[in-house]
Order: sequence, then structure tokens, then C-alpha cells
Amino acid sequence: MVSPPPRRRASELLLDFLEHEHGRTITLGGLVALLGDRAFGMMLLLLAIPNVIPMPGLSTAVGIPMILLGAQMAAGMRQPWLPRRLASVGFDRDAFLGVVRRVHPHVARVERHLRPRLPQFTEALAERLLGLVIIVLAGVLSLPIVFGNLPPAVGIGLIALGLIERDGAFVLAGLVGSVLALAFVSAVVFGLGGAAWLLVRGLFA
Repeated sequence: MVSPPPRRRASELLLDFLEHEHGRTITLGGLVALLGDRAFGMMLLLLAIPNVIPMPGLSTAVGIPMILLGAQMAAGMRQPWLPRRLASVGFDRDAFLGVVRRVHPHVARVERHLRPRLPQFTEALAERLLGLVIIVLAGVLSLPIVFGNLPPAVGIGLIALGLIERDGAFVLAGLVGSVLALAFVSAVVFGLGGAAWLLVRGLFA
């Protein structure tokens, strides 16, 4: 009996992505075509990366497709899909690959601690529930909130790594990070709202 090939690690998948012959722009549809057979984890990781090492102006461009991916996970779909208009959204090839190239060695170091465990956090039912979490985090990430993009992107990145490597401990860490991210963003929003209210009161007092 032939044993199945070993699962490829996240850093290997990122290296494949870097070595692929991309066009002048990297479109979301191109990402789906290239990574569709690697399911949702890799797509979420690649879309979260530009917000972990910030690329200005991309939070909405990557947040909206992540909302859709989260909805598809929650619906139990096995392959990512994007409508034509969203699939045509593109990023500058050199800038996007530059960010992925900077992140690659960090992913390689992190994945030394990744291994299959706590399968209850990576099985089919768990993935559907994680889809709901992704929707919330990606929705927050899409908003123009000062300092509000990084925390949810980190939470999504941890969950994505956990799904790729079938490591429920990292998924759990991503869920904890998600709670902290939402608390941080809420504090920022309330803080900015309070400051704006004080400013208005000062102007009209």
C-alpha cells in the first residue's frame, strides 16, 4: 500500500507562491486559481499578510474577500470561490511579493512549533464555526480604523496557519488573539469617539 505524500508546510507553499511566474499584477482570481486546491487556510494567510506587515490602502481590498471566504467556510464549502468583479481586483506584483518574501522566514520559524494536535479545532464543524470568526475579524479589518488592521490580521494569520498545519493549538491561539483584537479595536474606537465628543463640546461650550 502506497503511503500518502506528506503534507506540505506553510513556508513551502509560500515559497511555491514566490517562485510562481506571476503577471504584472496579482489578482484575487489568480490567487484562487493558484491556491484553490490548498483550501482556505493558504488564501487567508496570503490575504492577512499585507496587514501584518502593513501595505497602505489594502485593508478593504483584502478584507472584503476574506469576509466572503469566511462565509464560504461557514457554509461548508470545500474550495474558495470569488465572483468575477472581486476576482479581477489586483495588487502590484512587486509590492505584494516583497511583503510575502519578508514574511516567509518568520513563517518558517513559527512553523517549527506547529504539529497536528487538538483535532477538534480543525475538523469540518470547527472550520464552519471559524468561518463566522473570520467574517467578524475581516469586517473589522476592512474598516478605516487607526491601528485597527494589525490585530485582526494577526488573529486571522494564526487561525490560517493552524488550518494549514492541522494544529488546533494555533487555531485556539488565533481565537484568543481574535478576542484581544476585538477588545483593542473597541478601545480605539471608543477612545477616538470620546476624544471627538470632548472636542465638539469644547468648540461649542
